[in-house]
Amino acid sequence: MIVPILIFGFGLSQHEAQGTTLAMLVPPVGLLAAWTYYKQGSVNFQIAALLCAGFFLGGLLGAKLATGLSNVLLEKVFGVAMLAIALKMIFAR
Repeated sequence: MIVPILIFGFGLSQHEAQGTTLAMLVPPVGLLAAWTYYKQGSVNFQIAALLCAGFFLGGLLGAKLATGLSNVLLEKVFGVAMLAIALKMIFAR
């Protein structure tokens, strides 16, 4: 929801909307939620480290790929992905 709102409501390009959303997500999603789970003893640091490495490299590669695409193509890829997710949600059992 955030990316389309930034594009249509604030006039950002697809690249700007995706970059802004990624920058916005890092502090509020990760820090306090992880700390809360950690205090309850519900964090596996070994698995978290492996996932972190995968996300770190995947994010870097995905960002390099996305920033290399034209804004029009990136909008189409994003739109197809959202449509596929919507159809799965509508028709899932």
